[in-house]
Amino acid sequence: MNTDPEKVNIVKLKSIENGIELSMIKGLLNDNDIPFIIRYKDAGGHMRIVAGSSLFFGADIMVVEDDYGRAKNLLGPIGFG
Repeated sequence: MNTDPEKVNIVKLKSIENGIELSMIKGLLNDNDIPFIIRYKDAGGHMRIVAGSSLFFGADIMVVEDDYGRAKNLLGPIGFG
């Protein structure tokens, strides 16, 4: 695994269209110690935090390229692959 922060590649694991799916995948990745970033598709990511909005316009779950295969394998058996 590449530990140099200047050379780490981040790739899209999956596009998510609803908050329930996002919560489930986040839990799965956390439980398996796979770091991730959520990239919201709207400008509302900050609004949700501040205002508590329940609107969800989709998001991309991003992982380190070295973790992609393991993360993808975790999603397959539960229908998110």
